[in-house]
Amino acid sequence: MSRGRFVLAALVVWIVRVVLNATFYTKVVGGQWQQIAAAHPGMFRQVVPAYILTDLIFAVAFTYLFVKVGPALGAGVLGGVKLGVLVAILSPVIGGLYHYYSVTFLPLNLMLGESIFQIIAHAVEGAVAGATYKTAVSPRAEPAKAN
Repeated sequence: MSRGRFVLAALVVWIVRVVLNATFYTKVVGGQWQQIAAAHPGMFRQVVPAYILTDLIFAVAFTYLFVKVGPALGAGVLGGVKLGVLVAILSPVIGGLYHYYSVTFLPLNLMLGESIFQIIAHAVEGAVAGATYKTAVSPRAEPAKAN
């Protein structure tokens, strides 16, 4: 594993993740969150630094996972997209952290919207990891010839 490429890929994934999350949770569903918060005072916590730190933890772990298993999924952007979709489906820990920082109750349509967003966002983050952490394609191994 190339330490420099790993760090660069993790940083790029982190930045993309922060931007995607900030955009979705403020512009797309922000109004719905505000309505819920107004109806249930004290239910939400806004710990933005914790969100950003959680995004960093995710980016480092995801990039490490990509480096180790990405080639088995097709490597590059396609391998990253596949890994992103799999991680999105299996990401209750990260989702749990976000919910812990913000809310204990969500309406079904908001949860479904978040789930769809997470699958798309993880696929994009996987593509970014794959595009950023480029590995040299190893030439096809030729069978040894007997002399």
